[in-house]
Amino acid sequence: MMHRRAYATLTLFFLTASSAPAAETPADRKFTETSLGAFPREVYDSAVVSPDGRRIAYIQTAGKQQTVVVDGKKEKTYDRAGGLSFSPNSQWCAYAASAGGKWFIVFNAANNSRELDPHNRVGPPVFAPQGKRFAYTALQADGEHVAVIDVTKPGPVYERIFEGRLVFSRDGQRLAYGARKEGKWLVVIDGQESGPYDFLGSATGIHFSPSGQHTAYAVRSEKDKKWCVVVDGKPQKWYDNVGEFAFSPDGMKFAYAALAEKKWRVVLGTKEHAPYDAIGEGTLQFSPNSAALAYAAQTGKQWVVVAGGEEGRKFDGIGEMRFSPNGRLLAHVARIGNTELVVLNRREGRIFDAVGGGTLVFSGDSQRLGYVARIGRDPHVVIDEKIVGDKRKSPYDMLGYLSFAPDGRRFVCAATAGKSAFTLYNGVEARHRYEAIWSVPDARFVFDGPKQFHYLGIKGGNIYLVEEEIE
Repeated sequence: MMHRRAYATLTLFFLTASSAPAAETPADRKFTETSLGAFPREVYDSAVVSPDGRRIAYIQTAGKQQTVVVDGKKEKTYDRAGGLSFSPNSQWCAYAASAGGKWFIVFNAANNSRELDPHNRVGPPVFAPQGKRFAYTALQADGEHVAVIDVTKPGPVYERIFEGRLVFSRDGQRLAYGARKEGKWLVVIDGQESGPYDFLGSATGIHFSPSGQHTAYAVRSEKDKKWCVVVDGKPQKWYDNVGEFAFSPDGMKFAYAALAEKKWRVVLGTKEHAPYDAIGEGTLQFSPNSAALAYAAQTGKQWVVVAGGEEGRKFDGIGEMRFSPNGRLLAHVARIGNTELVVLNRREGRIFDAVGGGTLVFSGDSQRLGYVARIGRDPHVVIDEKIVGDKRKSPYDMLGYLSFAPDGRRFVCAATAGKSAFTLYNGVEARHRYEAIWSVPDARFVFDGPKQFHYLGIKGGNIYLVEEEIE
């Protein structure tokens, strides 16, 4: 039950590349390095950066055994390890491990690891958004499944727990998941069962409103072969299929994609929008102020952005879409033939060969928009539709995602030239260099103050927490 994606854009990331022409003189910035231990290339694929961008963990394999390394400190060695994750507040790390034919969750707090109860199998640990709670699924010896909540509180026994999905409310006070019992599916919210249902929708998932007050999920009727969204326990209209779902930030509205008579439409509350051939995967979203709903839709071979119920211009493809923090601006990537551009509130920007996927970023005050774009093979930083440095020939091989400073006037990103990686602050290079730069999962820099930011730098087989300061 998945509708089609609009299209994929090119992502520019941090890797070493061929030589490039020199840029202007690098700046000698203040910086400190704190070693987080060895970081061999073979662990890159398993590495996880903490949400605050200050910690790193990875899985190291030696023969038939595996060891998790957190901030350079080796944990106990196991037969297998996986599901490595940090809590949203970055204080804790957890993962699944097996030894002697049994699986369990290992919970690391203050560099003191603790093995939880063993099971036949366990699902990956899921932290609540506030990071103070976590849960996981476990397979019992009799083949039944349970959800283990807050370390030591196993829930009711079920035949199966829906794809191992556990969903916390934003405040971490509520937990929901799907479970099968006597051949039927239930939604379990705070331990209370709703249903039974013939099946639950994987594309729609289970949702809490931002306040945690409202819930939503999709169910299927085998008799009618129809789907509907259930909001606060109340079934909505039945459709041939349903897709992605979204609550507004204020929790007062909801919207989802629905299929009827071979056409997709967005349903806002009970109001159906116009039908289309497809709704762009991952594009359905409310503005931060909850005033507007936007999404990408396909009509024939072209795509259009629908915002506030009104269509924009048709393009050959629609990529990333992002609202400004104040909710008044909507930016999106559009494709025309083999070229791409950024559209801001229907105002079209300059045309490039490609716009970096996921690089659109607004300043915190919503006054500026930046992204990374490519002319030929050369990547450029673009701020408010102006190429930084205004050079058609870029001195860089690759550029990373942008971050605006808290004042909104300046920006930082990572760049590579030859075999060196370094930061660019307002287009000026830092003199200190690394083999690669890593940051938080979205690869953006985290500011600690008006002029301070940090990231992880790799050199000589080691990884360092780098804290940089600009004048």
